[in-house]
Amino acid sequence: MLAGLLQRRTGLSVARSFRSVFAHEHHQQRRHKHHRKGQPHQQQPPQPSQQRRGLEAGSASPAAHPFFSEASQWKNPEGEVTCVQYPANHYTYYVEPSEYAPSLQEESSTNSAILSDVHIPEPSYVTINYGYNVFHSREPFQCEIKDNPNGGVLPELHLAYETWGTLSPEKDNVVFLHTGLSASSHAHSHERNKTPGWWEKFIGPGKAIDTNKYFVICSNNLGGCYGTSGPSSINPSTNKEYATSFPLITVQDMIRAQFLLLDHLGIDKLHASVGSSLGGMQSLAAAAMYPERVGLCVSISAAHRAHPTAIALRYMQRRIIMADPHWAGGNYYGKKFPVLGMKHAREIATISYRSGPEWEKRFSRQRIDGARHSFMPEYLIETYLDHQGTTACLRYDPNSLIYISKAMDMFDMTDGFEDPTSAIARITCPTLVIGVQSDLLFPVMQQREVVQLLREGGNENVTYYELDALYGHDTFLIDVNTVGAAVKGHLEHCCL
Repeated sequence: MLAGLLQRRTGLSVARSFRSVFAHEHHQQRRHKHHRKGQPHQQQPPQPSQQRRGLEAGSASPAAHPFFSEASQWKNPEGEVTCVQYPANHYTYYVEPSEYAPSLQEESSTNSAILSDVHIPEPSYVTINYGYNVFHSREPFQCEIKDNPNGGVLPELHLAYETWGTLSPEKDNVVFLHTGLSASSHAHSHERNKTPGWWEKFIGPGKAIDTNKYFVICSNNLGGCYGTSGPSSINPSTNKEYATSFPLITVQDMIRAQFLLLDHLGIDKLHASVGSSLGGMQSLAAAAMYPERVGLCVSISAAHRAHPTAIALRYMQRRIIMADPHWAGGNYYGKKFPVLGMKHAREIATISYRSGPEWEKRFSRQRIDGARHSFMPEYLIETYLDHQGTTACLRYDPNSLIYISKAMDMFDMTDGFEDPTSAIARITCPTLVIGVQSDLLFPVMQQREVVQLLREGGNENVTYYELDALYGHDTFLIDVNTVGAAVKGHLEHCCL
């Protein structure tokens, strides 16, 4: 078991329905050991005015929220997680640890894989991701930043996307899946690309996003390198790669590009906007920018604005890439690729994606057999980071990382508003927020803040899960059981 039940106190108003907010400000935490597993521990009974369907006084049970009915479907015998949630009716539920994660040793490296200054050209990202559709708009695309150093206008727009499931005749069953920083549109395998996608276990018949019910769309982000317009795309005005002449972009620009795609497909309203990390930022932004077109919102391990620590980490990644002499001011296309800069940037990112407790359990201070003390990797954690940097550095365009990471840093939904509450109050649809206690990149205080602002802004259909999981920010990629069940419950049952 990764952790016991945490009991906390909340000073916020109670939720008004069984699908309302499940926790906010937490002023105290301690292990609770005096209740039966799977049964609610009553801190204080709800008042009559607080009673709603599925959560009547004296009848609350672990099946009261759809999460519990869905959670049992997600089993994988190689790991465990504890989901800790804080219902606003003052009940605290203990959720049995579920078996979900791959082996801790699966990704570990036993040998050093130091890359020397390899002189190789820019890789072809088409060979990495293929089988996607491309929406091509020949209309100029105006970027949000008014004083954009590169003019701020794309002469045309390409947006790569993939779909799964069947679009209903009414076109009312669409789930738009927003990706993280470096992900492609390939979230799940299909006939044209049978390679497993980055959310393979979450999408499909009967899964978290059930393709028997929903038509799922996932696009590569604006600024990316997997078929969407980005720095590695050809500028039709020069017939050369944009490189750093590509305009600065924002998360809001990414959303507007995605909704141009929806317009092209004739889709007026989404059943749900779903995303994690950068995608979770986008999901919140989409619900705020197009409230009449988003039915449900799911934001996982994200925030309504970038945290200073995350800005610092991404800044260092950009600086390391730009310090590689082969970056050449961004003009490395067809020349020597900045391998070392990308490798070390990925190593920094990996530190922020996982957690110290996981690495203590996984590596501790183990050393390579027979390794001598030296400045070369000798501890397993060093070889792990080295392996991650080596395998990932050729999969993504360095300029895309620079542009999209900067867009994440600039993201702040409160810009232009008198107060944060009025900014977030634009999100009126039922919203699911998920945080992970071990997340270094998007700490749980950010998810709690989003939930609090939503409630203060008048949104009474907010659900919050805080996971006591070991895998840090990457939990949303690993925890099929708990994350999957929460998403499935929200998509299928929250408005019943």
